[in-house]
Amino acid sequence: MAELARTARSDHRARVLKAATEAFLENGYDTTSTAEIARRAKVSKRELYTYFEDKRDILAAVITDLQADIQSQTTVSWSSTGDVRGVLIEAGTELLRFINSERFGKLFRIVAAESFHDPVSSRKFYLLGPAMGRKNTAAFLKRHMVAGNLRTADPLQAADDFLDMLVSSRYLTAVVLGQMRSFPKPQVHVEHAVDLFLTYYGANNSHEKSRS
Repeated sequence: MAELARTARSDHRARVLKAATEAFLENGYDTTSTAEIARRAKVSKRELYTYFEDKRDILAAVITDLQADIQSQTTVSWSSTGDVRGVLIEAGTELLRFINSERFGKLFRIVAAESFHDPVSSRKFYLLGPAMGRKNTAAFLKRHMVAGNLRTADPLQAADDFLDMLVSSRYLTAVVLGQMRSFPKPQVHVEHAVDLFLTYYGANNSHEKSRS
């Protein structure tokens, strides 16, 4: 009986999150009410408030759900035993596909707009997204530095260099403004970024030779 109650509670909470995500993306955060979210989720407002304190708490949960999605996708890539170039291309392509999605673009705009009023949610967005991605990328690069597949360097700096080439400020600006048509297809962009990265960090690159 208790197990059935927990399952029902989890299902209802998931429905609220799904409804909130859809409403936020369709109508924006400000114009979406908790009553609208409850209506879409087919739960009462009273039940909605048993799962979340307020609308900002719902937004924070939506952010967590979104970032968990991308981290689960890229973690699979980072755990791959393939060659460095192949894994970087695979992970980079997954990341850009996610960033290029309508879901991410709209939520990114919402978080940016709310950042002055709700610094907690914006910090959560950063910690679960860019900060976690940086950490996972650095861990992957460090393993390959130890294995001799990349030259020895600061893994975090190397991760920053790779991610900055992959998702530049110009790229993110285009995502926010919905102007992605001016960029090449993700696969082409990723391969270019990976090859530039390996020119500098590859185990047998000219930069390392010039320093020795």
